[in-house]
Amino acid sequence: MKKYLVYSCYYLCVAFVSLVLMSSCENDDDIRWSDVPQAVVKSFETMYPNANGVEWEKNRGYYVAEFWSNAVIDAWFDTKGEWRMTETDLGKSLAALPDAVQKAFADSQYATWRVDDLDKYERPSDTFYLIEVETNGQRDRDLYFAPDGTLLKDDMDRDNHEVTPDFSYN
Repeated sequence: MKKYLVYSCYYLCVAFVSLVLMSSCENDDDIRWSDVPQAVVKSFETMYPNANGVEWEKNRGYYVAEFWSNAVIDAWFDTKGEWRMTETDLGKSLAALPDAVQKAFADSQYATWRVDDLDKYERPSDTFYLIEVETNGQRDRDLYFAPDGTLLKDDMDRDNHEVTPDFSYN
């Protein structure tokens, strides 16, 4: 009986700790519309008047609106309401990329690798595409292409790596 109580207490403790850890994994950066500065809301609504299912978060000092408009889109704004970047999730089909980027990828050493994700990034100063690729026995790669097909950067994929408005592929 004593052994049963010890095991029961052990499993209850494990369950409690797991519950606490899982609840702490929620995105603490999510914010309400009412907490977004009016200048940011105005800029967002001007740029994306037909956005659906908008959710706001604060990320590295930027206000980020995630929404649906024919794709999942993240629009980044600074605290003054100036648009800084838009990330569009293009899925996994290379057909979503411009012809020049498709050709450059097809001609690259990664052409036989599996495409894990495609994203388009637009910033006031540039536009680029990120192709995340993987294959058995190799580290995943992040390939950054300009719209004309120029490979801007070939980088090892890191799980904690995030493209922000301040990201540089140089």
